[in-house]
Amino acid sequence: MKRRIKEKIISKTKHMEHVLRTTVGCNSEVIKLPLGGQVMPYFKDAKGVWNVVLVNQYRIALKKNTLEAAGGIIDKGETPQEALSRELKEETGIRVKPKSIRIVFEEYPMSSIVDARVFGGIVEIKTGMVKNKKIADDNHERENTRVKIFKLTDLIKKRLAKTLKIDLMTSRLIDEVAKAVGLLVKKY
Repeated sequence: MKRRIKEKIISKTKHMEHVLRTTVGCNSEVIKLPLGGQVMPYFKDAKGVWNVVLVNQYRIALKKNTLEAAGGIIDKGETPQEALSRELKEETGIRVKPKSIRIVFEEYPMSSIVDARVFGGIVEIKTGMVKNKKIADDNHERENTRVKIFKLTDLIKKRLAKTLKIDLMTSRLIDEVAKAVGLLVKKY
């Protein structure tokens, strides 16, 4: 049986709504966000070592620089792959065809208080497609991103040692790339 839910907007911004949802016996404040996602490019270097490309940028919500996979909001009319391809170009300068991005998860982060869906994608690229550099592209949001290349095994070791502070989606994408290249095998 489908529940009848009423919503009252408490506040609204360009990308977010704060609403009060009410149903029989239950009231809850909820944050509604647009679809979003992150994509992690990876490549094997000339020495045969797997590398990943991350973005370093200042995040005002945390008041510090972060290290994360490229990503952002999925605009209306875009598929997740199209949005992730666009975000990858904007934040790193790497151009890939949307169809080359493999969506490896679709998640609901913090579903008790947030109404949102996020997509995680990975894409294998060629070694010469990326350099460690600051992106001064046609970046309309002035995100001031800096591209960083990391050895995949180093990131995994740092995360296990708890010396790497990254967001959950980036952490999950590291595992997905490790699975894709045969460095991580989960047994259930």
